[in-house]
Amino acid sequence: MPEEAKVGRVDLRDLPLVTIDGEDARDFDDAVYCEKKRGGGWRLWVAIADVSYYVRPPTPLDREARNRGTSVYFPSQVIPMLPEVLSNGLCSLNPQVDRLCMVCEMTVSSKGRLTGYKFYEAVMSSHARLTYTKVWHILQGDQDLREQYAPLVKHLEELHNLYKVLDKAREERGGISFESEEAKFIFNAERRIERIEQTQRNDAHKLIEECMILANISAARFVEKAKEPALFRIHDKPSTEAITSFRSVLAELGLELPGGNKPEPRDYAEFTGIGCRSS
Repeated sequence: MPEEAKVGRVDLRDLPLVTIDGEDARDFDDAVYCEKKRGGGWRLWVAIADVSYYVRPPTPLDREARNRGTSVYFPSQVIPMLPEVLSNGLCSLNPQVDRLCMVCEMTVSSKGRLTGYKFYEAVMSSHARLTYTKVWHILQGDQDLREQYAPLVKHLEELHNLYKVLDKAREERGGISFESEEAKFIFNAERRIERIEQTQRNDAHKLIEECMILANISAARFVEKAKEPALFRIHDKPSTEAITSFRSVLAELGLELPGGNKPEPRDYAEFTGIGCRSS
């Protein structure tokens, strides 16, 4: 990385940011860290790899990325949007190397409410490449892993504490959490399917999800406040006809959706709890 690329950026290389991804991940594009605030609450950093420094319009890299649109993930390989020297190298938040990033620094109350945010360009150095499995085992008390990552254990525990507060706040808002299992394909040397395993989400997956959701909320508020044009993905409420049809199906099963003619997310959350207990 050229030294001039670091000029004018906030230096976060001493901040113990870490990446947490799946075992098979090759490119690491986000890193997280949080710490308790005096008086309660947390300060949370979400760092995203700054690809834009290397991919500038109207360069051939930019044109090819536009043509591809996205990276395509197959069970045994990835067709990247960018050359691997960038996606897995210069633009990947690999451990113990300087990397350019865009940072969302947020403050969160002790009740899990986003109370402030700011965005800035920075330079960082990931303190570890962690996996969901390792983080979960650390949080579960695995002594070998806790010794291996001793300098980071308290930070991971603080991230977990933040997650639990955010999860509770989501529940109180009536948010719906869908638990699902995914299939993982295991290939042999000839790239033929050897077996299929089930993967289950744990709190390490969920804490990263909550951190990213907070960063996205911050970005949406920033764009909205600046009155800049942007695309917002919004889940619209179901139509009256859809609700009526849904209620008819439920009635045949002896179930009822609370909330009257205008059920809110909290009503659906309450119903899914009832449905699970009834099944």
